[in-house]
Amino acid sequence: MKSIKQKKILILSGIAHMVNVVETAKRMGYYTIVTDKAPGSPAKKVADKSYDISTSEIDRLAEMARHEQIDGVFNGFDDLNTWNALALCEKLGLPYYATEEQLEICSNKDQFKEHCRKFGVPVSEEYVIDAKLQDEDIAKLTFPVIIKPVDSYASQGITICYTPEELKAGYEKALDYSKSGNAIIERFIDTPYGTMMYYTVQNGEVFLSAVTDRHVHQQFKELPPLPIAVAFPSMHKELYLEKVDPQIRDMLKGMGIQNGVLMIQALYEEGEFFIYEMGFRISGSQHYTIVEQQTGINLLEMMLDHALGEPIDKYDISSFDDSYIPRPSCNLPILLDNGIIAKVSGLEKVLAMPQVLSFVGCRHAGDVVEHTGSYSPMFGRFNITADSLDELHETIDAIYDTLTITSTEKRDMVLVRYQPKALPVYE
Repeated sequence: MKSIKQKKILILSGIAHMVNVVETAKRMGYYTIVTDKAPGSPAKKVADKSYDISTSEIDRLAEMARHEQIDGVFNGFDDLNTWNALALCEKLGLPYYATEEQLEICSNKDQFKEHCRKFGVPVSEEYVIDAKLQDEDIAKLTFPVIIKPVDSYASQGITICYTPEELKAGYEKALDYSKSGNAIIERFIDTPYGTMMYYTVQNGEVFLSAVTDRHVHQQFKELPPLPIAVAFPSMHKELYLEKVDPQIRDMLKGMGIQNGVLMIQALYEEGEFFIYEMGFRISGSQHYTIVEQQTGINLLEMMLDHALGEPIDKYDISSFDDSYIPRPSCNLPILLDNGIIAKVSGLEKVLAMPQVLSFVGCRHAGDVVEHTGSYSPMFGRFNITADSLDELHETIDAIYDTLTITSTEKRDMVLVRYQPKALPVYE
């Protein structure tokens, strides 16, 4: 009897987030190969095989992939590798969930806003101003404003400006981070609160997996705020379903998306949503762990199957539309203050809590933490679910009380605690 060949999947990047990807693929029966330029990166330690080839060296990767007889390529959690995976799949003739045009819309803030407006999706107000930043043009602005590179990732190159002098410096910074040398200036909506939506597209049908509340903390006035909690489901779920969801679905269909998971971020102000970003990939929060706990369907498994050309009809998500989240849940990032991490204690006790579904660590003892505007101050993220809001809030408090992160100066490095009980009740 002829044996069935074990399919091989090449995973781009060996960062800590990818450990769960490798473990999931192996559990599904796939042979895993991880590649990046960092010897000994975390996911390489659990993969069947690894290479120290940069994910941007497409020709070298293609040569290796042909030698290994790779059946599919997978990426997640960062935008840059979506482009690398697409280029590699095109060179190898392998399936990929996104097209170049779709990634261009998601990656370029100008194009994304234009696409949103085409389908009536509300976006944040922007200022059209000459790149020379003439004083008479700056005088027409209402401060504060936020300046962003049109094509950067992970909050890099973003500055919040309160004066003309800060605007000029922030604009130069944004250009330095922009591959195309372009920046965008928008009204800064000063709020510690926004929303994040997770959509799943399967065989051309669009499903809303979750509407969440994204709570943020701004440590320095010139740097963008960072998340301290993503709460499932959103207090504004019904309002979002009424005011924005139909247009978003039309937009995604208009992009020609056939399969994939994606996240869309919005600011919320006085009953209005302002869409400002879209990521066409699995999110760094690993929201799929919470979705699986609620529905029994693992969206990571679905995308791994898709990458290997397997049918995905068995993942029947049609019954879990409109943000089906019956149990309150939370993705809880732990933000750190500046300093050097000397000791982490209590983590094992937190991981043993029955409400904690998963954890991805980004920082360890010995790491230097600096606030630069990116996600570098994040120690890690916990995914939590509970039977009631009270139980969820008690678990969050218990995590903060149990986890201790101390600097070399013997300071508590946890920067801020998310306090859901102190939040106002939204309608």
